[in-house]
Amino acid sequence: MSTSTVPSPTFGYLYSSTSLAGITGGSSHWDFLKAFLAASDGAIVSRLRELPTGLLFMTSIPGRHDSGAIYFYSSVRRAFFMLDWAGRDDDFEAEEFDVLVEAFSLEKALAPGACPATRHHYRRLGRYGQGHGLARGARPSLALPRQNQLESIANIAIL
Repeated sequence: MSTSTVPSPTFGYLYSSTSLAGITGGSSHWDFLKAFLAASDGAIVSRLRELPTGLLFMTSIPGRHDSGAIYFYSSVRRAFFMLDWAGRDDDFEAEEFDVLVEAFSLEKALAPGACPATRHHYRRLGRYGQGHGLARGARPSLALPRQNQLESIANIAIL
């Protein structure tokens, strides 16, 4: 697969992991993956990478080598996202997963705080650098992304 003409992926929000059957507040990311697969009508995991921010994985239909879809489970947001390359989202072969992960540096793109899928929601700072509703001089509990992080993910968007 040549990636020279393939656009950068977008991350489409699917749903919160808490909407899956059998999920509780103490569930692990492996429990979330099992519940995701149980809701997927027979798909299996054909590729998987465990990241500090969650799981990047491909599911496919048994017996159909070109039926792979690539997902990201964000343990930060506790939500599932589907990766889409300009309308191509569910016809990948397992070997293409490795090529796409490397070609688009997905492990870096999904590093802690690097993109909206791996950041906690935070309050926007007000006029004088104060968080809205915060006492004077208090800081918001979550750091804002640095400019270089925003530039490095300019081509990755969550729909």
